[in-house]
Formats: sequence, structure tokens, C-alpha cells
Amino acid sequence: MKSLFEYLEYRDYLKDHYEFNKQRFPFFSFRYVSSKTGLDASFYVKVLQKQLHISEKSIESLCQFLKFNKRESEYFRTLVKFNRVKQQEKSKGHFERLIELREPRIQTLDAAKYEYFRRWYYVATRELLNCCRFTGDYTELAAKLNPPITVAEARKAIELLEKLSLIRKREDGIYVLTDQFVSTGESWNAIAVENFQKEAIKLAGESLARIPKKNRETSTVTVSISWKCFDAMKERLREVRKELLEMARLDENTEAVFQVNFQIFPLTRSEKGER
Repeated sequence: MKSLFEYLEYRDYLKDHYEFNKQRFPFFSFRYVSSKTGLDASFYVKVLQKQLHISEKSIESLCQFLKFNKRESEYFRTLVKFNRVKQQEKSKGHFERLIELREPRIQTLDAAKYEYFRRWYYVATRELLNCCRFTGDYTELAAKLNPPITVAEARKAIELLEKLSLIRKREDGIYVLTDQFVSTGESWNAIAVENFQKEAIKLAGESLARIPKKNRETSTVTVSISWKCFDAMKERLREVRKELLEMARLDENTEAVFQVNFQIFPLTRSEKGER
């Protein structure tokens, strides 16, 4: 079986654990698990099917049954909380704790991927290298971003991009982009993306005072619509985003890095309650 620390969904681990031991031991069954943990067999089946979550009281008996050590037990407890919580802010805290508890060989890359989305200038630096020549002058690199970052931040950005194989240094000393992309697991993709979106939205607000109007486009509209129309608008925004990405891909004369944000959200509560 894979190590517990490779999982970001505790029910996937429990399912793999059950199937692994079912093949090894003829006596291993849901009734056997029930006799050892006190959990109802039919309830355990639904947990493995991701229909239900285990309770706080059940965690300790499961940790004993699974023969976890202290670190594994803490990881499992945190994993249950991470999978159960719905609020993004609380989920973020649990995920960061999971990263700390993971085994070094697993921790390093995932921590780097997560860090990539925590600061706007990591993504911006990668795009900057697509249109500017960089050979190691971190002072110049830091000053080219808007708003400027520190030399230390620029150096950290390059180190992170190299660690993730998003850029490479050619023999002539020039850093160039690779064809690699940062992908995140489904369990924490929303957390990583939300981190970056918060950074991007903050920059958009600051740009009103920092960027001359001729160098930006900012427009807003407030409308009264149905949820059906709302869904249609979201789909239209997705289509526009794809069109802009294709325009950027076909552009052969890149000169600067731009941030494009799309936002649509309710300003009122629905009379029929939360959707």
C-alpha cells in the first residue's frame, strides 16, 4: 500500500486499506472492521463510498485499528478535518498542517506547488521570462515587476520556478520557460487557486491608483438577473477566457505581462434561500 502521507482524502486511504487486507486475509471483512473499531459495518461501507464522514469519536479507534504511530495519527486526524470542513479558510489551515506532517520525499514537491500559488509574483516572474532576457541580475528582475518586488523575493521566485522545472538555465546563461505546468491534486486545487485569486484581486484594486488609465481597462456592471442567466454569463466568461488565452498563444511579439481578472458574484441573498 501507499503511505498514508501520500493521501489527501482519508476515505481513499481507508478504501485502499480495506481492499489490500481483503486480498491478504480471508477473514478480513466489514464485520471484522466493525468488531475492532465499534463502527457499524453498513456505515463503514458508506464512508468508503464517500457518502458519509466518520465522527470525531471514531478517529481514535480507527487510528488504533490501523496501527498508526503518533505522527500518522495526527496526520489522519488533520486529514479527516481537512476533508470534512467546507470553509476555504479553515481548509487552508488544515492543508498547511498536512504539508508539515508529510514525509520529506512527499512534502518537498507539494509544498513547492502550493507555494507557487501563494504569491502573485511567482506566476508573474515566469511570464516575465517569456518576454524579457534574464541572466541572473535579480535587481533588474525585481524592478521590472509592477509593483516592484524585493531582490530576495526575485531570487526566491527563480529558485521556486527551477525546483518545479517551470524554467531552466541554458548553456549561455539565459533562463527560459519549459513546457512543464504546475498541476494540483483535486483535494486542494481550490485552496491553491483561491490563494492566487485573492492576490490577483488585491492587485486589481491597487492598480486603480498605481496604473495610468490608458494602460489598464477597468469596467464594472451591476445587473438583476435569474440564476439561469447567471449560469449563462459564467459560461460566456469561460469562453472569453479561452479566447484570450488563444490570442496570447498566437502573439509572437510579447512585450509585457498583464493580469486579466473575471469576477461575477451576488450582491443580494436569494429570496428562495442560498442556492
